[in-house]
Amino acid sequence: MGVSNYDISSTVGTLVSQRLVRKLCKKCAKKREFTDEEKVLINQIGERYNVKFNLEGKYTYDAVGCRECNNSGYYERIGIFEILSIEDNIRELIVKDASTIEIRNEALKTNYKPLLVDGINKVIDGITNLKELDRKLVIY
Repeated sequence: MGVSNYDISSTVGTLVSQRLVRKLCKKCAKKREFTDEEKVLINQIGERYNVKFNLEGKYTYDAVGCRECNNSGYYERIGIFEILSIEDNIRELIVKDASTIEIRNEALKTNYKPLLVDGINKVIDGITNLKELDRKLVIY
């Protein structure tokens, strides 16, 4: 785009990324316990991003399908988000032309949480399910 790294680092204050995922239909979603495989996956994601997910007493839901949701099992959409505040340490990396991996690793040392963390929280809250999250973010 022809914009220098210095201009980017001195101009941008916050970056927001989002994906839309389908919400489970409240009329037909089938409640069930998380499988052991799902618990392991969620805990691995938590460890990767230094987040502790509480699955105690929580359930997930399968999309079934009914007249209300046109037999899809989902009704409406919701955003999953990640927000990166550009602090001085990130600015320095941008100016130095650091890779996205280096910038992401530095951001993870602060309060930055990637899309996947917000998505897992929405799964745990029963808003969507791992199948839908995988469809958007490829987690399996």
